Amino acid sequence: MSAIHLLPLGGASATLAETLQGHLERIFRTDVSLRDFALDLDEFFDPARGQYNSTRLLMHLKAHYAPLQAPGSVKVLGLVPFDLFIPILTHVFGEAELGGNVAVVSYYRLAPERYGLPPDDALFTARLVKEVVHELGHAHALTHCSTYSCVMHSSSYVEEIDLKESAFCIPCARDMRLRARKVV
Repeated sequence: MSAIHLLPLGGASATLAETLQGHLERIFRTDVSLRDFALDLDEFFDPARGQYNSTRLLMHLKAHYAPLQAPGSVKVLGLVPFDLFIPILTHVFGEAELGGNVAVVSYYRLAPERYGLPPDDALFTARLVKEVVHELGHAHALTHCSTYSCVMHSSSYVEEIDLKESAFCIPCARDMRLRARKVV
């Protein structure tokens, strides 16, 4: 299994990144390192939408994050506190290069208080872990799954995230293991 570099970007919470690090090490059974990467996210901001273009951010990370240019196997996850979009959708929780080595996740829409509910750190963290695992699954070439409880099931709304587990279903877990063997 490839290592994971976790990049808190745009003022993303270091504490949250450290929490994610532990979850990812357990779920993916690989080294997860927090890395600094100075990046001004303003160039990805679309003033007409008031959001950040996740695809442009992905491509920038792929082109400019040095460990991706060296031989070896590393997955890079950018963590951002801002709202993300792709042109055909109103928002995305994250995006990944399918079968590639780059993913980005936003926690902007994951907090219960954004929806008029009381703060709930456990729910917020569970949602974030699920979205991060989902996007890293895409980076490992997994596509969306039809099993509602699988972490690879597509989510357009936080309620759909809440219905999922933070784990892969049996077929997706098998595919993940097969892909991991090919990487080594």
